[in-house]
Amino acid sequence: MIRDLFVFLQGTPADAGALDAAAAFAKQHDGHVAALSVVHTPVPFATEWGITGAGLDQAGYDLLRKLAEDTAQAARDRLAAAGVPHEVRVVDSPLAWPEEVAALHGRYADLCVFGGPLADDRTARFAVGFDALLMHSGRPVLLVPEKVKAMVPPRRVVLAWQPRREASRALHDALPWLPRDARVDVVVVDPEPTALGHGEAPGADIARHLARHGCHAQVTVVERGVRSTGEAILDHARECVADLLVMGGFSHSRWREQVFGGVTRTVLQGARLPVLFSH
Repeated sequence: MIRDLFVFLQGTPADAGALDAAAAFAKQHDGHVAALSVVHTPVPFATEWGITGAGLDQAGYDLLRKLAEDTAQAARDRLAAAGVPHEVRVVDSPLAWPEEVAALHGRYADLCVFGGPLADDRTARFAVGFDALLMHSGRPVLLVPEKVKAMVPPRRVVLAWQPRREASRALHDALPWLPRDARVDVVVVDPEPTALGHGEAPGADIARHLARHGCHAQVTVVERGVRSTGEAILDHARECVADLLVMGGFSHSRWREQVFGGVTRTVLQGARLPVLFSH
């Protein structure tokens, strides 16, 4: 059951799909949508001489505040038109990165919803925001690519399975809102049967677990060939016309530079369907 949904607004066209998906879940589950627009003021930094300001003058702040307010008002209008209970917050972050503020707000929701990257975006803003939600909110993140409509509830689901904590977490985050008659393809890519891994029949154990929850689960072993693992997963999702991809998400941060694991990065860049990530 989903009662609280959280949308971190990026101020880009990708926000529309995230808001629409959150509204659809709110209607399905009698839930509430909270959206956040952060004033992206520069964060002071520490030096050996103390805390140094970023040098933003009043005119610069007023411009950033207006951008955040405009983003918030567009979200209010969209959610009001959808007819769901909602609130849209505008928050200053003078002493923290905006993404850190978003992760804090996300901890009070059942599901974070985030718009996907724009095709022509060459900045790190999307990656930083996604990383903050995935790694620091403690909540699952539903990524909705630009111009993609989320099917609620999803009927055809692809689970990118590997016997790791993150994949199990993603599946069990999704289970409460999957319909009991959902069809789930358990996709394993080039599995190697090991005693502490996939076992003798890769995917069979998790498929039985899904069946006990009422899902129609089937295991599909995919050969990667010349493709990457992420490409193989996305190809299967496209071929079976899946409504949702569920997978574990991996990321490593260093000095605010985001370096995603290969599969996560490929799916983020190439997905044309909603993806539920958990860490």
